[in-house]
Amino acid sequence: VLLGGISSAKHLELISELGKFIFTRDLKCCPTFSKLKTLLLNEYWCEAPDLDPLACILQNSPVLEKLTLQLFSKGPDHKVEMKGSYTPMEGPSAISEHLNMVEVKCNVVDEKILKVLKLLSAFNIQFGFL
Repeated sequence: VLLGGISSAKHLELISELGKFIFTRDLKCCPTFSKLKTLLLNEYWCEAPDLDPLACILQNSPVLEKLTLQLFSKGPDHKVEMKGSYTPMEGPSAISEHLNMVEVKCNVVDEKILKVLKLLSAFNIQFGFL
């Protein structure tokens, strides 16, 4: 319901502090974000045990060019910033082949951040530290 209503957006910032009811209702039938080019998410979308919300949105955003994950860090000052990009591979891609910038901003690289980085690397997104 919520995600379906915003599925035609070109630029989205999904910052939530609410309960996890969005996951169960909206991610069962995750819409295709056919026009989405830039996306900013906070830790809310990366807290499920299997990271399904993040994976769902990535897999259903075929023209996504820039993804920013602002994890457990508020405001413009982040102690750690990592930049990465999608590296094409042979065969069909599970995520947007247009994804040329992925930013992860946080204050510390802990187990939660490593889990997100592991998921992103499974989608062939490679990172460097700044």
